Parts: sequence; C-alpha cells; structure tokens
Amino acid sequence: MSKIPNLTIKEIVNVVELAIEKVADTTLKILSGFKVIDSIVSGLPNMEDILESRKGDSYVDDESIIVSARIKDLLSDPSYNRILELSYGNCERDLKNLKGFSHKAAGVLFAFVRPDDYSVVLTQGNNRTTMLWMVTQDPEARIAVNLNFHSRSKSLSDQLQAESNNHRADCANRTTQTQLDKFRSAVHSAQDWAVKMFNLLKEYDIGVAGTLPNARFTCKSYGSIAKAEAESSPDAVRTVLKEFTSLYDDQEIPNVEILGNFVRAASVFITVFSSHIEAVNEKNNCDSFSGMLKYFFKDMEPQIRMARKNGIPIALRLNLKQDDMCISTRYFKGCELAVCRFVSIYNEYCDSQEFKFDDRNKTAIPTEGVTVASYMSKLDAVLRNAIIEYTRTPVVHGK
Repeated sequence: MSKIPNLTIKEIVNVVELAIEKVADTTLKILSGFKVIDSIVSGLPNMEDILESRKGDSYVDDESIIVSARIKDLLSDPSYNRILELSYGNCERDLKNLKGFSHKAAGVLFAFVRPDDYSVVLTQGNNRTTMLWMVTQDPEARIAVNLNFHSRSKSLSDQLQAESNNHRADCANRTTQTQLDKFRSAVHSAQDWAVKMFNLLKEYDIGVAGTLPNARFTCKSYGSIAKAEAESSPDAVRTVLKEFTSLYDDQEIPNVEILGNFVRAASVFITVFSSHIEAVNEKNNCDSFSGMLKYFFKDMEPQIRMARKNGIPIALRLNLKQDDMCISTRYFKGCELAVCRFVSIYNEYCDSQEFKFDDRNKTAIPTEGVTVASYMSKLDAVLRNAIIEYTRTPVVHGK
C-alpha cells in the first residue's frame, strides 16, 4: 500500500441539506405520490443515543454497531465521494421503478464516526439517503446504518484513507461509478496505481478529478497515460508532459485539459523515432521535438498573422490543438494514426527550419523507411498503407 499523498481535502456536506438545495420542486411534487413501502428493521438503537453514550471516556475505538439513523444527521465527504456530482435524476428514476422507497431494497448503509466532532460520514449510501428524503421530505426519517467508530489514534489523513478504502470497495464493481469517481476514491485510499499516477501528473501541475489542490491543468483520460508508459517509457511520458505543459508557462491557470491519447501518441512517437530525432538534434544543435511542439501549438498562428500583416502573401493556419492529432477515422481508432500525424508535423517543422538530416532521405523521418514500416507492421496490409499516408498529409486545425 502506498503512502497517501497530499490531496485536496474538502469540507464535508450534509446529504439532506444538499438535496433540499438541489432537487427541483417539480420533482418533489411528482414524488409526493410515492410512499415508504416497508419498515426499517425493528429493534435498532437510535444513532443519536449511541453517539451520546460514547462521548468522552466511553468512546470505543473501532466499535461497529448497526443503528437507526435520522437522515438529517448523515454527512458525506466530497474529497473521495461523489456527493457533489450525485444524479438526482437517477434517484427519481429508481424511486419510480420501485414505486416508492424500500428499506429492504436499501439494505444497510455504511458510515464512520470521526472522533474529533462525532460527525457521521457515509461511505456507502448517498443515493439511498437522498431517495428516502425525496419520498418523505422529512429530515427526521430513519434508515439503517452500520456505524463504525474510527480509532482516536488515527490522524484525519488515516481516517480518510479508511473511509475511502470502504467506499472504493463498494464502488469498484458499480457501473454507475465513472473512471474519475474510481480514481478519486482509489487515490484517497492510497492504492498503488492511483498514487503513482497522481504523483506523476502532480510534477506538471496536472490534477485528476479534483484531487490536486490548485492544479493548473486537468486530465480525465489518465488510463491512456498509463498505456503511454507501457508502450513507450516513463521517461518519454515525462518528456511529453514537461514540454507540452511548458507551452503555458506564461499563463497562471491555463484551463487546459491534457488529453491522455495525445500524451500516448507523442510518447510513442519520440520512442519509436528516437534515432531520427536524436540525429536531427545532433546535426542542428537543437531540441527538435520541443521546438516542434512550440511552433505548431503556440507560435505558428501568430507568426503567420504577423507575416500577413507585413504584406507577405501566405495562407493563414491556426495553431494545432491536441484533438487535431488524436481524431480518429470512421474505420480506425488506433494510436498509430496519431503517431503518423506526429511524423507529418515533425517533418514539416524540420523542413521549415531548414534542418540538416541524412542526405539519403527526403525528410527527417523517412515516411517510406524501415522505422515507419516496422512500427506499422502489425496492421493489416491494406489498412497499413492507408494509415501510413497520414505521415505525408499536413495536419490542419479542425480538419
């Protein structure tokens, strides 16, 4: 288990109070015709009585007890839980399907007691708590909760990790959890793969699912960055992230999403064609990959506009966006297509800079050479020839 990194810790929210704020009156009017169709399990102690009896020296570390809880007393932590993105529409749909709220269908929720202030934080049950309120519109309505007391020796970070572990175990197999939900939960529970990805992206101020405080960039497609590391190398991925994010050094908060497929294709490109790139760098005393990114993704458009302003008859070209490199065709969605586009803009950049390269080649990276053919060899022959053509096709923004 990895050490939990320094993450964004958010203020816990009251589940019912949030629902009162978010659910439209029209929805509540529709649901007013539904009822609670069965009863909560009998004989459960009231949660508020249990909490009162455990105050001070009576607190029992790691105690677990099933209680009857007032829904108004249940909180949720958006640091790892998706309470702020809860779909009230889905709650309404489920209530209609069940024709009301069922305690039997709801089962037992799961929550932890934080010893500093005795707050009760749900790790399983945001939707069910919300659904009970939507039907009853009564904050005093009760629901069964498995109440677990954190050890008083645990720091807040350790408490969060325990809660997130429980939340992750519940959500891992739920199809309703998005990949961002799963990342948020996994990183707060210090899962190795998530902490590794968090720390990699943190180096470049890239945050996933709100886990990095004051992140300058965001990334949703972190899975493609993991693929990039496997298909190229961690060093190649770091090079791409470093060079691309540095294009925005003049902006405090660029508000740019880093696309995992872009990072993947660029990382594979500099790995597969490393010998050609290194040869260009050596012959011209430059960093051609960095220069290419800077030209096509930042400088090209303003340079052309300046030239046109000065009377030079040149067609306007807009700076490229990450999407321009990654867009798929109707028949092919593989990474090879984007890699071929990188070959195209790299060769165009080298030509524009009049870089020296092997005299035997027409371009810095021979599009009919062994390296391209070897990289594309796993594709069907007909498809391979069609995709290779993209190494010779100019990349234009929006096309």
